[in-house]
Amino acid sequence: MKTPILATIFHCMSTSTDTKQIHSKCPEGKLFWCFYNRAKTHRKIPGSHKSIKRKLSEEVVAKMMPVYQCLVSNEILLRCVSGKTQNAN
Repeated sequence: MKTPILATIFHCMSTSTDTKQIHSKCPEGKLFWCFYNRAKTHRKIPGSHKSIKRKLSEEVVAKMMPVYQCLVSNEILLRCVSGKTQNAN
């Protein structure tokens, strides 16, 4: 469960380029949202990273990373595994 959460931020990083892709955490398959891995699944050449309209700068990623690290902590994930989605109050 940690990998899909982290994929959402790594997929949008501005440091991902055509020569240095950061899609190792993105899901693979024909129907998934990652254009790069979806193209590889279809054995096609992925589109250029230049066509991505909204990239996250390194500064933004640095500010967001503590939130993502909290989201992938074992303590938070263990609360999600039980399937309870509402506050007990």
